[in-house]
Amino acid sequence: MTSCELCRALFNDSNQKNLAAVAEQQFPNCHCEQFSVGEGSPSRVHDDEILYRMLTDPIDLDQDTGQIAREAFAQAYKDGLSIVRERATDAEMEAVVREVLSVKPNKERRTIRAIFEFRCLTIRDERCVFQGSQHKAFCVYDQTVSRILEPNEPPVATHGTILSRRLFEPPTTKRQFQSDCNDTLHRIITARSVDVTTFRNGLVATLNARSLAGEFIRAV
Repeated sequence: MTSCELCRALFNDSNQKNLAAVAEQQFPNCHCEQFSVGEGSPSRVHDDEILYRMLTDPIDLDQDTGQIAREAFAQAYKDGLSIVRERATDAEMEAVVREVLSVKPNKERRTIRAIFEFRCLTIRDERCVFQGSQHKAFCVYDQTVSRILEPNEPPVATHGTILSRRLFEPPTTKRQFQSDCNDTLHRIITARSVDVTTFRNGLVATLNARSLAGEFIRAV
């Protein structure tokens, strides 16, 4: 298999766990960014693209303070922090949001509380110090994932993911690394917010209402 094929195989393996660690081990230095890795994706994610990250209530909020939870960006150093590309059509945007809002029966219903927009390059330009030199801290991929509500439908083509490269060494501990990662992504991603009520002519606000009405309950 070619390097491109190996990258695609890794990012389309639904059984893969700890993707950030595995990707760094098998394809260090964001090697797979040069390829389109998502099933049905229109292209790799380009540096100048605008991306969106959506925060949900209650998942991403501290229920005591109402502020963004410290773990809101934790998936970046686990299996990938989901993002949506600006080039998404309204239908694709709706499909992604529906998936984000989906819940198991008897679980608290979700709403999109905040939407943040940022340029891909601001993530790719972030650096960390490892073994005495500076390295890219994060990778951005056009990974597409299977749908939860509509498993027989193809993945949403304009979904993507951010992965931390997990570069740290003593005296930095895993816990400190994860905290630093959360803080860095919080700083970059939340710098510019978008009004949820007017985003895409109220598309997300409408989906929030449908979610509260119990429309996005997953099959058992």
